[in-house]
Amino acid sequence: MSYLTLCQDLRRECSASGTGPSATTGQTGEYLKIINWVKNAWLEIQQQHDDWRWMRKSFTVSATSGDGAYAYTDCTDTVSLAAISRFSMWHKDSFKCYLTSTGVGGEVPLRWMPWEQFRRIYRYGTQTNGPPAYVSEDPTQAFVLGPIPDATYTVSGDYQIGPQTLSADADTPEMPTRFHQLIVYNAMLRYGFHQVAPEAIQHAQLMGSLLHAALVRDQLPEMLFGGPLA
Repeated sequence: MSYLTLCQDLRRECSASGTGPSATTGQTGEYLKIINWVKNAWLEIQQQHDDWRWMRKSFTVSATSGDGAYAYTDCTDTVSLAAISRFSMWHKDSFKCYLTSTGVGGEVPLRWMPWEQFRRIYRYGTQTNGPPAYVSEDPTQAFVLGPIPDATYTVSGDYQIGPQTLSADADTPEMPTRFHQLIVYNAMLRYGFHQVAPEAIQHAQLMGSLLHAALVRDQLPEMLFGGPLA
């Protein structure tokens, strides 16, 4: 559903006055509240978990000789083929690289190392450049390679995209369409608390909890259990 459709659906669910809103811009009063409740409800859902599947994306970057640090803006999203503009976090277990001149057949995984340990090993004293074997994240959220590359390497992996902000009428939430009504129920909670409307709050909590549980089952990674202890 589009941003405008979600706002109109919220008005109907809350039995608010009128037939609008007719647009998501230029509104005042109750319609402006409805629009903001929907916008904020969507932002909240996106930030409830760090690993929603629909927000996991892949990237690639050319790591050049002598350069061991790469901001997310240096990296290219593999679907949009554009520089990453919305960023939340790197997926630590996903990094890999290969020597560009020899091709992807030589691709190897990069092991993640906590920043303080990485800095002690790869950023103190005189260093010798070489094939990257480890990766970490510095305080600026750039990923850093150790050793610093001695040639050009193709580095790839996954990242979590930053939250989407709805602004235009036709903007559509990026999560699967079948869960869009959850945004309405979350926004309805805001309406209920603002209006001191317990029936609206109860309805939103009941319907929202059912849909949220389905979203969690569908869009969070499967929980894996370790083997038996020896």
